[in-house]
Amino acid sequence: MRVAIVSTETTGLTPADEPVSIGLLLVEVAPKAGSLVREITEYYGSQEPRVPISAAATGMHGLTAEMLRGQRFDVDAIRAIVDEADVLVAHGAEFNVRMLEKVVPDVHRKRWRCSVRQVRWAQYFHVPNHKLDTLCDHLRIFRPRPQVALDDCLALSKLLFRHMGAVTQATPMGFLLAQPDFVARVAKQAPGLAPAPPRPAQHSRDESAQPWVPQGEPRYDRPMRGLVLVAMFLILAAAALIWPDMVPRW
Repeated sequence: MRVAIVSTETTGLTPADEPVSIGLLLVEVAPKAGSLVREITEYYGSQEPRVPISAAATGMHGLTAEMLRGQRFDVDAIRAIVDEADVLVAHGAEFNVRMLEKVVPDVHRKRWRCSVRQVRWAQYFHVPNHKLDTLCDHLRIFRPRPQVALDDCLALSKLLFRHMGAVTQATPMGFLLAQPDFVARVAKQAPGLAPAPPRPAQHSRDESAQPWVPQGEPRYDRPMRGLVLVAMFLILAAAALIWPDMVPRW
């Protein structure tokens, strides 16, 4: 299986923001073992945005409008890696799909996994949160340039292919690939599709605040209430037939 690990740096966190750098690492994986077979290719590129870069974003990745002046993504190279990948993985897939969608408009149709919401990190070790910085610090994975998109891909690769040995899938990548596809919601829907439901407030770009729930997860609370009401009605009806004097008349 071929997996593309994706990371983006952006002008900010809102739907109106844009990617300013994109990192992609295409690897070949033995899916059952979750082990790395080989690294195939990688891409890193930057682009001058059409919207201002927020001060908070610059504080994260260090990129300014002056540094990005005149730069453009190699869309053909990005598309080639995306098309070759069977699955795309990001640490915060919802955010990264939304940003990569601005460069490769149909990328949300690919098969995705989210290494924040779909890996049960607690079964491996206890950490205060599931941010990439925290996980890498815990496992002492060296990151020479944190918040550089390609370096984040390389760090995430080391994290996901780390052998843990305590569960059936010995690596987090093995566990991740065994999960169902992550269904990302994008701001701009393809023609003919219903608009996406509103998203809850986003507090973190790596989406570590809430666990992921697969789309279409059944809810049982309303049917259960209905069954209880029907059962109560049947009990009262039976009581009225057997002990008519004991049932109050309204």
